[in-house]
This record gives sequence, C-alpha cells and structure tokens, in this order.
Amino acid sequence: MADPKKQEYYRKNREKRLEYQREYYQNNKKMFERKEELLKALDPEKWKKEQKRRKQYNREYYLKNRDKIRQRQKERYLKSKNK
Repeated sequence: MADPKKQEYYRKNREKRLEYQREYYQNNKKMFERKEELLKALDPEKWKKEQKRRKQYNREYYLKNRDKIRQRQKERYLKSKNK
C-alpha cells in the first residue's frame, strides 16, 4: 500500500518537479544530442537498436496515455486561444 505522506509530498511538489525536469532538459539538451550524434557515427548498429527501442517505448506510452495526452493538448490549445 502506498504511503500517504509520500503521495501528499509528490502531489504538493508536482509543479516544482516538472519545472526542474524542464530546466534540466533545457540545460542538457545539447549534451544529449551530441551523445546521440557520436553513437550514430561510431556504432550505427547500436544507434539503430536504440532508435527502435525508443520509438517502441514512445508508441506504447502514447497508446497507454492517449486520452490524458489529448486532454492536455486540448487544454493548452484552449488556454493559448484565450490569451
């Protein structure tokens, strides 16, 4: 059974966590791109496997969470339209 204190903590700090994740990605985006570029140049077979694995993961994630994703997109669209 889940710990209610932990659940409350993560619920309260959701926005902070998301902001941290966005900031981390923006700060390290070039590093991620460079690592992929090097992998593609040095080991194309491994790069293809990784691409295939990532594509499969993204597909499964989308299919599993399609309704939530579409709802968020709709909310963002309506929010930007009202500005």
